[in-house]
Amino acid sequence: MKVIINEDENNNEIEVIINCKSINEDVINILSKLKEEENVITGLKDNKVYIIKPDNILYFESVDKKTFMYTKKDIYESNLRLYEIEEKFSTYHFFRASKSTIINISKISVINPIMGGRIEVLLENKEKLIVSRQYVPILKAKLDY
Repeated sequence: MKVIINEDENNNEIEVIINCKSINEDVINILSKLKEEENVITGLKDNKVYIIKPDNILYFESVDKKTFMYTKKDIYESNLRLYEIEEKFSTYHFFRASKSTIINISKISVINPIMGGRIEVLLENKEKLIVSRQYVPILKAKLDY
């Protein structure tokens, strides 16, 4: 990878241009890092609002029309719907695992195929989640599995 920085007194904002042969995992990682500062999410816990970086989130879950985000230590409520989270964090390592769950792929430790074409994933916090069979091909494609 080659990095070129051009200083220009007339430039009022930072502009980043990525030249690449194709968009691959490295390019997506670079985009994620660039957008990291602007893409935070707020979570509610004990009547307090917390600002959470996407890299700290293990997964999102929708239960009874409420959206929750899980970190290693805490659970926060979000005012966003799952489809909004998918859009907001499309350049991150998140993927839809079921109609009610979005998982951070970078937080998966173990992948275990189970009956019915589904996959059980073990997260860094030792929690197990199920990937519905309709979303298994998406996970496999993202992991080159």
